[in-house]
Amino acid sequence: MSTGRQWTVDGISDALPHPELRATFLREVSFTDVDALPGLLRHWVGFVQEFEAERPRVEGLRSLVDADGRLPTTRTAGFVEVSADELRGAAGRGGRGLA
Repeated sequence: MSTGRQWTVDGISDALPHPELRATFLREVSFTDVDALPGLLRHWVGFVQEFEAERPRVEGLRSLVDADGRLPTTRTAGFVEVSADELRGAAGRGGRGLA
């Protein structure tokens, strides 16, 4: 499921950034048919990997907000290029977007 990392249900749960996501993950694992578990687990591992890959970008956005005290309208700062709508959209995905 992953390159270089052994994943367990507990490991996936620990890697999720918010308690609500952990609860959703554990609920889905608990109520999913055993035959469908591999696909479900691959989905959540992919989510964690995508979240971790985006962490530098999110931290860059946080730095911009901290410096200006507001969301950027459109900014380019090296590796960070995002619009305010994109940032709001990521925050409004019920925890499934960027943190």
